[in-house]
Parts: sequence; C-alpha cells; structure tokens
Amino acid sequence: MIEFPNTHSPKKVRAIGLISGGLDSTIAAKVVVDLGVEVTGVYFSMPWGCCDKVKAQNAATFLGIPLMILQLDERYLEMIKKPKYGYGSVMNPCVDCRSHMFKRAAEYMKAVGADFIFTGEVLGQRPMSQMRHSMRAIEKETGIEGRLLRPLCAQLMDPTIPEQEGLIDRAKLLKINGRSRREQMELAEKFNLSDYPNPAGGCLLTDKNFANRLKDTFKHGYRNFQETVALKWGRHFRINENFKAVVGRDEGENSSLIHYAHPDDHVFVMYGQPAPAVILKGLNPSAEILALTAGLSQKFSHFKNDLPLELTCWQAKDKNTSQKITARVPTNEEIERMKI
Repeated sequence: MIEFPNTHSPKKVRAIGLISGGLDSTIAAKVVVDLGVEVTGVYFSMPWGCCDKVKAQNAATFLGIPLMILQLDERYLEMIKKPKYGYGSVMNPCVDCRSHMFKRAAEYMKAVGADFIFTGEVLGQRPMSQMRHSMRAIEKETGIEGRLLRPLCAQLMDPTIPEQEGLIDRAKLLKINGRSRREQMELAEKFNLSDYPNPAGGCLLTDKNFANRLKDTFKHGYRNFQETVALKWGRHFRINENFKAVVGRDEGENSSLIHYAHPDDHVFVMYGQPAPAVILKGLNPSAEILALTAGLSQKFSHFKNDLPLELTCWQAKDKNTSQKITARVPTNEEIERMKI
C-alpha cells in the first residue's frame, strides 16, 4: 500500500486501462494488475473500428476486473472529418483517434479518482500512432502528460508520474519494441492466456471502399450516429444527390440494415424469395426511384434475368405504410455509375 502525504490511511493505487480485447491490451493490463493496482477496464465501442466488445469482456473476465463500455459518438465523427494530425493510408486519423479516446478516458479517470491511464501500445508497432514523436504528441494533446503509462514499452520511455512517485515499480514494466508479437505471445503462454485474436488490421477506415462510403455520407449528410454504424454492411449505391440505396449481402446484413434503418428510410423485401433487403435513404421518393430501388434487390438475387418482380416496401417508422413495388432492374452500366 502507498502512503500519501497528509493522510494516516493507506490508499489503493487505481488505474484506468484501455481494453480492446486484443493481446497487447490484455497483457498490459495483466502486468498492471500483478503490480497490485486496482484496475478498471474501459472499452470504446466504435462504429467500425478494430476492437471486439466480446473479446474485451472475455479479457476483463480473465483479468478479474470490471469493464466500462463507452460509446463513441458524433464527437468522434467530427474528429474524423477534420483530423488535426491528418490521415494515414486512406481515411484513418490514427493520432487523432488515439487522442480522442484518451481524452474520454481521462475524463473518466478524473471522475473516479484514478491515478493514471494505461494502454497496450508498443513503441514502433504502428507507423503512424506508435512512433515516439506521435506517442508524445498524443499525450500532450490529451492533457494528461505524465499520467499515461504504456506498460509493454515503459522502460523505453521516460518515467511517468506514477513511476516517479513510487506508485508502481518501473523495474517490473517491460521494454517491448517493434511489430513482432513474439514476446507478447510468450507472456500469454506464461499467464495461461489462450483466448486472444490473431494480430491483424481491422479498422475499416484503412479500407478504400469503406472510406468512399464515409466520404459520400459526410458529403450528403447523415441524420444520426446509427446511420454511420450501418456503413459497414451491404453494397452502397448513390442513385442521385438526394437518394442512396444499400443492398444486403446475406441474411445477417439484411437484418442489421433493417434494424439500423432511420425512421424515414424505406425498406424493400421480396417475401418468400431468397433476395436481398434494400434500404432507400432520402425523403419523398418518386415512383421511378422506388422502382429502381426494388430493381436493385432483383439485380443481386437469383432472379436478375427474370421478368420484373414485385417487392414489398414500407417506411421504417410505420410498417402500415406497406405497398407493392414492381422492380425496374438497372443495367450493368447503371450499377457501375451508382456504385460507391
């Protein structure tokens, strides 16, 4: 226990750990927990990020720590639109993204009276956000200089305030460097940790096709955060400036697209037939737009070469608005023109 000045009772050292569900953040948390620190995990629920909530919850269970789920929201989208430190390979604002999450974690740290924040970052592992200069910039931008610990590479970094104050033993922190996960995997075996995902990318902002969808959404506007969550599903088609259609690719995507539809969207299904659901975004569609949207469902079904079929359409906010729409199947040239 650590004695603090002007007090006669010991105070438990407390920390907030960013838990993604991946190997690095789990090992980092295990190192801190084993130092006797009282850890609360924080998981950021991202609309299309690289983290896995189920894996994060499993990691928290393995570690024996509570896990707080924090939802990223419109503030996150505004950051993506105009990142201070720019984009990576496509539309991934890695430095600004880390700063945004650390700011949110810092607010939580102060609210619960924790002593520091820690992450599973490794020096030199990622080319944009985990180089020494970027890590310093993130810490400065976040406003918690000295209170952000990176246990996996701490011995390669300047000592943090909790290390300087003796709240944690710097000698028991690690000095992992680079892209290899060999040392982390060895530690996982030592800790009897076997349920962890293979290291890989996963942030859809690094995917060119997904980035095009997001740019289109920012250009034409969105009505709520859920609409941006749904960008990860389906085939997307810009019919014109006012209308966009999203075509499901399987039963799971059909269900998700319908669930996340905005109340003003129109839903198209072909009952009794194996055809994709389609969501039409835009107000007061004409009969021509409705027919073309129905045709997109037929185009991506087994009936693409059949005579025009009839689909059921309703406005998401009221299924009683149901009507029958005869499809007008688009040509291949139209598909290429509309594809986002």
